[in-house]
Amino acid sequence: MSNIQVHQLDATNSVGQWVASDFRLASVFTRYGIDFCCGGGTAVEQACAEKGLSVEVLLREAQIASDTPAIGEQYNQWTIDFLADYIVNQFHTYTREMLDHIGRYADAVAAAHGAAHPETRTIAAMWQALREEMLAHLRDEEELLFPYIKQLTAGRTAADSPARPAFGSAAALIAQMGGEHEAVGGVLTELAQLSNGYALPEDACNTFRALYGFLPEFEATTKKHIHLENNILFPKTIKLEQATAGE
Repeated sequence: MSNIQVHQLDATNSVGQWVASDFRLASVFTRYGIDFCCGGGTAVEQACAEKGLSVEVLLREAQIASDTPAIGEQYNQWTIDFLADYIVNQFHTYTREMLDHIGRYADAVAAAHGAAHPETRTIAAMWQALREEMLAHLRDEEELLFPYIKQLTAGRTAADSPARPAFGSAAALIAQMGGEHEAVGGVLTELAQLSNGYALPEDACNTFRALYGFLPEFEATTKKHIHLENNILFPKTIKLEQATAGE
């Protein structure tokens, strides 16, 4: 994909649309604390206003980012069945492993440091709840939505199958999943606040350090995961489903 020019970036479009057009722009929004995944539906001009940021400044930085040689994948160019497979292979395995991995660290830190740092007990409890919610979400994607995406891209509609999907339509299931993404984003934000931006106390042990090292990594990876679904995969799936139904 060719580099985006400043005049092609419309500030009335959403943050998610900008990042979907070129993921290199994610670094610009991250720099200013603008959410491009769960909050990706916000217009760029509104997001700038909320942060007290000039749209012109953002446009200049977006141009610099888009002029940087592309070394990553151009997700918006992929077919949605390929993107769904990529998400499973790149993010689902990582997420399952890290939910368990971080959970063990969180429990150990809460047990050792909970008296002096009660926020670690809250973090451990929140993480266990988050783990259950995210595991259920991943299962729904792998067992319900993503197989249906493959049907759609292969030209086999739900009506052609022996029975319609139990979830009724991709649009309905995606609406539910979008709400779940919002909830995950909210928990990750709260965890960052509870930890004071993952700031380590003076008495932090190595396990404590590991926990506060993995948490921001998980947050960043999950935001990219959610962005790919909310701003690219989900809209294209709904559009394809509607086009198929209209045939």
